[in-house]
Amino acid sequence: MDTHHKESEKTTDVVPAPFGKYAPGPYRHPSNELYVIGITGTNGKTTVTYLIGEVLKAAGYNPFVLGTLNSGNNDLSTPEPSDISNFMRAHLDQGGTHFVMEVTSEGISQERVLGTNFDVKLLTNITQDHLDYHKTLKHYQRAKLGFMSEGGAHKIYPKNFEKEPIEFPTQLLGDFNLLNIKAAASVLRHIGIPERHIRKTLSSCVSPRGRMEKVDEGQSYMVLVDYAHTPDGLQNVLRTVKNIATARGGRLLALFGCGGNRDRGKRPKMGKIASEIADFLVIADDNPRSEEGQEIMAEILGGVDPDFHDHILIQDRRRAIEFIINKAQENDVVILAGKGHETYQVLKSKTIHFDEMEIASSAILNRIQMQLTPVLPTKE
Repeated sequence: MDTHHKESEKTTDVVPAPFGKYAPGPYRHPSNELYVIGITGTNGKTTVTYLIGEVLKAAGYNPFVLGTLNSGNNDLSTPEPSDISNFMRAHLDQGGTHFVMEVTSEGISQERVLGTNFDVKLLTNITQDHLDYHKTLKHYQRAKLGFMSEGGAHKIYPKNFEKEPIEFPTQLLGDFNLLNIKAAASVLRHIGIPERHIRKTLSSCVSPRGRMEKVDEGQSYMVLVDYAHTPDGLQNVLRTVKNIATARGGRLLALFGCGGNRDRGKRPKMGKIASEIADFLVIADDNPRSEEGQEIMAEILGGVDPDFHDHILIQDRRRAIEFIINKAQENDVVILAGKGHETYQVLKSKTIHFDEMEIASSAILNRIQMQLTPVLPTKE
């Protein structure tokens, strides 16, 4: 299939009248001139879109990947309709061929992607998230599945891509990332990308920022940063990292929190999961927003196995990171979960700069410096 241009007979989704004031009409929408790939699902959207974009570039195309890492809005992985249109138009002006985007459940419910003409839609998975907005898992599922069922795009579901053969080694860790690779490969194979580009690029790709990203300053223990912020996401990541720690002959030390003004029901579930998998657990702030951080941590603690005593609550996340890194021993693995790529922290009255990669790196270097500094004998 020639993926440089749209097929002339491609179906255009109908745009309701209220949408007209936000973006161009369906026949003037820039998505008609691009090959548009929409990835929805609870977990994996950022990684799958990133992998697709990397392979398309390697194959000689000019893709744009829109989502969590570059939407221009910290709260909207799927931006407003006018912003999507502007991103697409700017990409076309720069010779763009493909547009790969994350499609969130809130973006679907708020009609941010109505009028966008998709060629391919893929659903990664559906697990608990955003129930603060959707109220019930049924409504959340309805949003995702509704997006998948609409329009004339080619539809790919988990039952389809899980069978995708991946007969080459990859750099990404964990079974959940293997599914992300299969999802990306299923899209790329559908649109006719040569297998040599798929194999070469997917076998060498590292994770996007904040997804199982290593912080390496030459220390003997491993430190990873990941965005896992749902029960399913945390469980997948912790299981993967636990296996790494076991293979290294070390322990798994985990740190996480839960965001304020978001789904409260997942907090005890995540506490339970972490206490069942980690060897040591630090519960800290995430983005507390207008909630009291102590109350959020108490709700997480409510799910922790009562027989699991190797945990501590340190609300200040910077201090918590410094604590867990100083606690790590040779061959241990430290995972900092929940914030990933984010370079900010949302507090009650302000948003502050907070880059976990920077903070972890600094904590490791400080520890190394302390170990190298000789202890001078005291005078009697």
